[in-house]
Amino acid sequence: MDVVWSTRYNTGIQLIDEQHKELFSTVNELRTSVQAGADRQVIEHLLDSLLRASARHFASEERFMGEHGYPDLAQHVAEHAAMLTSLKELQAKFLESHHSMAMMVPTFMEGWFKHHISDGDFGFVTFLKARGLV
Repeated sequence: MDVVWSTRYNTGIQLIDEQHKELFSTVNELRTSVQAGADRQVIEHLLDSLLRASARHFASEERFMGEHGYPDLAQHVAEHAAMLTSLKELQAKFLESHHSMAMMVPTFMEGWFKHHISDGDFGFVTFLKARGLV
């Protein structure tokens, strides 16, 4: 089952929305590749891409939040750091036992996306809207 992008995840911030869509797409590509029995190198590349895209996205969000004085920035940064740590741990476990661990990544990311975008990112969007910035 794919991680499905929905308009309910639209933040109204074009860069953030594009990055969220990229992350959803990478997770879906990873899931499809694992289910199809793709080569280990393909999966490793996708995991690495997911990790890099996540780190890039988090840096964008954090920079944007910092520029606008978002009061919950520290909490948001902590959530990002925890997710990156979890993703790196899953990646390391994949290197030990590749196929079974690879399917855990899309499942983990799907749950994290749904929670983080709906709860965390929309708190920032509400903050920006109250100031007429979005």
